[in-house]
Amino acid sequence: MSSCDCQRDVGRGEHGKNGAECPSRVVPSNESDPMKTTALLICISGLAVSFACASSKDGESSVSATAGMPGTAGSAVLDVGNGTSGGGGAAPGTKTGGIVTLSADEVAAINDNACDGWSVEPETKPAVLEFVVDTSLSMNEVPGASMQPRRPGAPAASGPTKWQSTRDALKSVISGLPDTIAVGLLFYPNMANQARSRPASVDSCVNTMAGTAPAPLTATQKASLIAALDTTDPNGWTPTDAAYQHALQAAILPTKLPGDKYLLLITDGQPTLRGDCTSAGNGAGITPVESQPIVDHVAAALGLGVRTFLIGSPGSEGGRAWMSEAAIEGGTAAAGCKVMGPPFCHLDMTTSPDFGAALKAGLNKVTGSIACTYDIPDPGQGKVIDKNLINLVVTTASGTQLVLPDDRADCSEGWRISGDQVVLCEGTCARVQRENDSIQLLFGCQSGSIGVPK
Repeated sequence: MSSCDCQRDVGRGEHGKNGAECPSRVVPSNESDPMKTTALLICISGLAVSFACASSKDGESSVSATAGMPGTAGSAVLDVGNGTSGGGGAAPGTKTGGIVTLSADEVAAINDNACDGWSVEPETKPAVLEFVVDTSLSMNEVPGASMQPRRPGAPAASGPTKWQSTRDALKSVISGLPDTIAVGLLFYPNMANQARSRPASVDSCVNTMAGTAPAPLTATQKASLIAALDTTDPNGWTPTDAAYQHALQAAILPTKLPGDKYLLLITDGQPTLRGDCTSAGNGAGITPVESQPIVDHVAAALGLGVRTFLIGSPGSEGGRAWMSEAAIEGGTAAAGCKVMGPPFCHLDMTTSPDFGAALKAGLNKVTGSIACTYDIPDPGQGKVIDKNLINLVVTTASGTQLVLPDDRADCSEGWRISGDQVVLCEGTCARVQRENDSIQLLFGCQSGSIGVPK
């Protein structure tokens, strides 16, 4: 068999048009948001990319692709996947994203030249997200100000405090999230606490009664979260480990809500109280305590299916190493990051000239990666998906666009592969959510290379 002139019917397996078995190698995708996602497993027959059916050494089926082969009847090549469309500064061969507007003929070529294909329209993927937000007294500080109102009654500094910027960014992001994401919120400590030499229960150093339990983002839930943000003020020491463990054990793990589960920890400094609410002791005052237990609990959470994002606000410079390590252990580290940076593996906001804007962008990146993530379909029957053979097409109110892949961890326009998922870049995700665009994932073409009529 020289080409994959085949189709896949759900529940019937994969076969050639003449009824013969046609093993193929497929490609991955992620899941959807407030938009429809159509995943098409395409064995291209009349395009400028031809595929040969073969078997791999371990018995898995695969497909080899040759782009731009001569003799392709009735089509030419629109080849835009060479990594030069999304911006400069990338290494040679690096895909850098971008978009290409498709004509009606090019759109028709994608659909008409593909064999019947495998088509599914999965339901929008739900998720559960718990915000764990540091509201210790240092959040009253103004980033970069020489005078800091660390204690009640101290003179005010000019500019928004870290808490004001955090509060406003969270309100903005929560207001824009889709109702497919269930959101909860825990502030810590959210109470007056103090140095302690003897272990105590978590409610001795964290106000566990004031949290908002995760729930789908209905108008009522959004109003509850925003009201909680508006009525909370910084206070107390920093029991990060105690708060993280409580959020995991009391809010995330027990929930029966469907979807992948996430924790997002936002803190402006080192922990000053341990998981058992004890402090460093020995008259040391407000002194950092061990951070490794936090990293260990983040790693344990991932083993239970909960991924953890971390955002370091100004003041967390001394905690960059453990926060980066926690991001790695929590399954959210960016590709190519370094524990000691740069770039760090968590979202480090310590050097941002405008903390409020940077935090809002960081929150959008995190929530976008949750809302604009698409699972790669399982081809079944021992087949494997070739992650180099994906095209993503977006249909907007004004036309149809081919969205190009981007190899960079910090991308704006395009999409990237993360494990067995396709993740839209921040700008693409925001636009698709805002305009309710439809997404189509095409499996079988070389990324960024489609056949078009001559």
